[in-house]
Amino acid sequence: MKFMLLLVVLAALVASSLGLKNEICGLPSSQNGDGVRACLAYIPSWSYDGRTCVSFIYGGCGGNDNRFASQAECEAKCLE
Repeated sequence: MKFMLLLVVLAALVASSLGLKNEICGLPSSQNGDGVRACLAYIPSWSYDGRTCVSFIYGGCGGNDNRFASQAECEAKCLE
């Protein structure tokens, strides 16, 4: 019984350490907007892609909260 409890606790610790710092960072990259419309804005932006923050030009339509104004903002929100 104690062994089983130890396994559960270890599994919970591993799962929490593998989790994202912020759930926004798990959203798909915003660089393709909503995939339907092509908008004409030219907004330099940053998005977290699972391992690092990447730059892209946001067109102004669609997207999600995984879009940051700077690399520093992206890293502060998403990197451990």
